[in-house]
Amino acid sequence: MGRQTRILEGFYAAIREDIFKFCEAMNFKPTFQQRMLLQAVMDAEFGRASNWIACKSGQGPGKTTVSVLIALWRNLRYENALVVVTAPTSRQCREVWLAEARRLMDKADKVLKKIIKVTKTKVEICGKPDWGVKTVTATREENAQGFHEENMTVIVEEASGVARPIITQFKGTLSNPNALLLQIGNPNTRDCDFYDCFNRNRKRWNCFTFNAEDTARDFPHIVNPQRNRDLEEEYGRDSDVYRVRVLGEFPVADANCVMSSDDIDRCMDARLKVGMAARSRGRNIGIDLARFGGDENTVYRRSGHSIVEWWRGARVEPIVAVERAFRMQKEAGWPDGLTQYTVDAGGIGQGIMHEFYEREKNIWEFHNGGTAFESDKYADAITEAWFRLARKVKNTDCYLPDDNNLNLQLSTRQYHINKKGLMVIEPKDIYMKRGYDSPDRADGCVYAFHDIHEIEGQSEGGVKSHKRVGAT
Repeated sequence: MGRQTRILEGFYAAIREDIFKFCEAMNFKPTFQQRMLLQAVMDAEFGRASNWIACKSGQGPGKTTVSVLIALWRNLRYENALVVVTAPTSRQCREVWLAEARRLMDKADKVLKKIIKVTKTKVEICGKPDWGVKTVTATREENAQGFHEENMTVIVEEASGVARPIITQFKGTLSNPNALLLQIGNPNTRDCDFYDCFNRNRKRWNCFTFNAEDTARDFPHIVNPQRNRDLEEEYGRDSDVYRVRVLGEFPVADANCVMSSDDIDRCMDARLKVGMAARSRGRNIGIDLARFGGDENTVYRRSGHSIVEWWRGARVEPIVAVERAFRMQKEAGWPDGLTQYTVDAGGIGQGIMHEFYEREKNIWEFHNGGTAFESDKYADAITEAWFRLARKVKNTDCYLPDDNNLNLQLSTRQYHINKKGLMVIEPKDIYMKRGYDSPDRADGCVYAFHDIHEIEGQSEGGVKSHKRVGAT
C-alpha cells in the first residue's frame, strides 16, 4: 500500500463511510436537494435502497456538481474502484464534468488534493491510472462495453440524450457486486430510457427531481429567481420550456408524438366514465390481434365515448380474443345490428375474419396501410385512426382505462410529415426498435374509437352491411 493510500487510511477513514463527511473535506455544503441525492447513494451503498438512481433537474440546481461528488466518494470507498462517466458528447464529459471536478478540487482539503488528480481526460486516485474516473462518449454501444470491475459506478450525464441500447449495455456491465448506476440530467425528451426510469420502470429506480424554483427560493446565489420569472413571462408557466428548464419535469409531449401523456391522464379519470358513455349511442369493439408470441391480443369495448370493458391476452391464439369479444357483446346485451367490430385484418387477422361473417357480425376489416378517408391529410388508415383519437384525447372528450402501459404506448408513438405533406405514424417495428413493447393495447383502443358512423356521416344505429373500408 503506497504512502498516499496510508494517508487516506490514517486521516480520512471517516469520509469513506460517510459521504457528507467527504463533502466537508471538499469544503462543499450541499443544498437540501443535493443532500437527498447524496443520501440515496449512501443508502444504496449500505443496502438500504436501490442501486439504480435517477435524478431529473431544472437548469441551475447543481446536478453536475453533485454527480462529481458522488463519483469521487465512490472512488475513495474502495481501492482501485472505477467510475465511468458518460454523456452524449465529449464536450459534456471533458469541458463540463471534468471542469467541474477541477473547480471543486481547487477548494478541497490539501490532503485530498494530494490523493485526487483531475486531468483533461480523467481522474486519477493515488497516481494509479486504473483507479479513478474514466470518461466515454455515449455515441456507440461499443463504448459501453468492456467494463466489468467490482465496485464500479456508471454515471450517465445528460441522460435524456443517451440512446436506450447504450443504457442497456451499461446495465449489463453492472452485474458485479456493489455496483451503482446514476442517470442524471435535464428531462429534455420523453423518448429515452431516462423517461422510463420515472414511468414504466419506476419500481426499479430510486427517483429524484431538482426543482430550480426551490433552489432559487432558498439559494438565490445559485439560481437567480429573476431567471425563473423571465422564463415564465416569456414562455408561460405551463409551457414545456418552463417545465424542463425550471421545474425539472419532462415535456408534456415530444413535438413529434401523436398524444400527450398529461392529456391521456385526464381522460383516465374514472369520474368521466359514465358521462362519456352517454355522449353518443355508438357501440364499438376494437380488436388488435397478436402476430408474435410475446405480443398481446387486445379487446376494447366502447360505449359512447367511453371504454367500458377491456381484455388483454399474451401467448394465446387470436381466436381466444375473438371469442372473448363475442362474450363481451353478449354479456352487455348488445344486439348484433347495433354493434360494430373494428378489427385488425392485416396479416394473421385474415385467417380469422370468417368467424365474424359466420356469426353475422357487423365487421369493419381494418387494414393499417389502407387509404385514409381524409387522404389529403393522412398517408394511411392507421395514421388517421390515431389522430382521430388524439383529437378526442386533447379535448378530454373520451374515457380511457387507467392503465400505465396504455398511456405509455399512446404517448410515445411518433409521426412525421412525408414528402407529400401527409402525416405518417411510426411503423410498429421502428417503434419497437426504440426500446418499446409492441403497441397492442394502444392499437386496440384506437380501433375501438375509430367509428365508421362518425367518419361517413351515417346515422348511428349500426352498419347496414359488412364493411371492408380501407382495404388494400
